[in-house]
Amino acid sequence: MPSDHQVLISPLKAVSVTNQADLIKKLIEAKGYGVLYKSCISMFDIRKEQNRAFLWFNLALIRFLGDAIPPYLYCKKPKAVYVTVEGIPCKGNILHSPLHRLELIANSEFTKSCLERAGLNVIDVVHHAVDWDRCQRLRRDSEKIRAKWESEFGSRVKLLYVGRNDPRKGLDRLDKALNIVNERMKERVVCLLFTEGNLQNLEAKPNVLRIGSVNSLDYDQVLRLMGACDYLVFPSMAEGFGMPLLEANAMGRPAIHAWIPPLSEFSSKVFNFVFGYQSETLVNNANRQLWIFHEYRPEKLAEIIMDAVKIYQDSKSEYEQYCKQAAEHSRNWDYRKVYPAILKRLKL
Repeated sequence: MPSDHQVLISPLKAVSVTNQADLIKKLIEAKGYGVLYKSCISMFDIRKEQNRAFLWFNLALIRFLGDAIPPYLYCKKPKAVYVTVEGIPCKGNILHSPLHRLELIANSEFTKSCLERAGLNVIDVVHHAVDWDRCQRLRRDSEKIRAKWESEFGSRVKLLYVGRNDPRKGLDRLDKALNIVNERMKERVVCLLFTEGNLQNLEAKPNVLRIGSVNSLDYDQVLRLMGACDYLVFPSMAEGFGMPLLEANAMGRPAIHAWIPPLSEFSSKVFNFVFGYQSETLVNNANRQLWIFHEYRPEKLAEIIMDAVKIYQDSKSEYEQYCKQAAEHSRNWDYRKVYPAILKRLKL
């Protein structure tokens, strides 16, 4: 690589962000530039001649972006700060810091709204993306997993949850919803969990099984799991974006979720199974941000799960049409369509 052909990316060490950074990296490399990941971009890096542009990719909180402020403000080269957040940054993250001087690119309109409510400067919205072609290739691999699950669970409808276990993910709602589902159709449903943490109540149910934990499989393996299930169940109440939903759709699988922002920015009521929420509640997350919980009743989630089960078992052609529509819709969020907006900010 020529000495002036290198871009530095400083990504948050989280699986979803790393995957998105990798897609941006592919586009940059396709233009002939080298890419270097760094946990922290220093003033020395800014001055180094071969470093052409800089991308910070993180949570929009002082704890994560604090080290980026001095080099960002000093830097005269092309630069961008791409951020997510699940709520409103607390004032303690803003006061007495120059965080408001950073020009932020939000990953959703919801993120933009949260940041602006905290007084931060958002200059653009660029949604997260998927590698659509990669997902279509992996869909073929999912058939082996699907065959294995069918030998284990028979004709039961296979729900899959993929994600972390923290209060905003709504696993307590899923727990209660499955109690209701099991009263009426326990033998027709199995719920597979790919998560971490203590889930004693959920896993005590006869038709709930943990099949892995976050970070125990590589990204392609997780996508294959999504392609092997019948529905992704996504009970979350607060997201900055909600990648598992988009990924499941790209793998040709409908999702069950509450119609909340930002999921409503890229989901569809045509093929996904959705329900409304009742209210918004601010929940303090360690004085870093006020999560915005979109509260809903577990009964609504249970109702939609049972509707989805009936469609799958009683109208297979309708279900297969939903799968096709999900895959085609998600094509609009292919990284080759979405992330050139980031490269434009980096003048690449």
